[in-house]
Amino acid sequence: MKRLHGHLRLRAAPVDAMRVPLRRRWMIYLSFAVLVATGAVWLAVHWSRASDELPSRLEPISMKIHGAAAMFALFVFGTMFYAHMLRGWRAHHNRISGGLLSVACALLVLSGWGLYYLEADALRAFTDLAHSVIGVALPILLWIHIVRGRRLAARVRSHRQAQ
Repeated sequence: MKRLHGHLRLRAAPVDAMRVPLRRRWMIYLSFAVLVATGAVWLAVHWSRASDELPSRLEPISMKIHGAAAMFALFVFGTMFYAHMLRGWRAHHNRISGGLLSVACALLVLSGWGLYYLEADALRAFTDLAHSVIGVALPILLWIHIVRGRRLAARVRSHRQAQ
C-alpha cells in the first residue's frame, strides 16, 4: 500500500486476488440463503392469508430468524468492504454488478430498519414493497456478480497463458 498526500491508498488488485476466500464465501452464501428462505416463508404465509385472519405462527418466527440473519449478513458484508469491494472498485473489476449488489444490500438495510421503526401506514407499505422486491432480486444480483467475476478471472488467466 502506498501513502499519497497522507492518505492510505489501495493498489489495484489483480483479478486473482479478488476471489473471496472459501470460508467467507460460505458465510455469504449461508447468510443470504437464510435471509432469502425466511423472507420467502414470511411473504408466502403473510400474503396467502385472508386480511381478517390472524397471523400464522410462522410469521413471527421467520421474522426473528430473518432479523438474526440480517445482523450476521451485515457483519459479513462489512468484512467484504476493504478486502473485496474497495479493491475491486479501484481495479475496475465487475463494477456494475458489484455496485448494483452493494446498492441493493444498502437499500435492504435501510428498508429493513424502516420496517422495524416506521409507523406511518403509507410509508410502511412502500417500504414493505421495496424490501420485498429488492430481497427477491438480491439472489439474482449475487449470482450475476459471481458469474461475471468468474468469467473475468477465466479471461485473464487464459490471456496470461497465451502470453
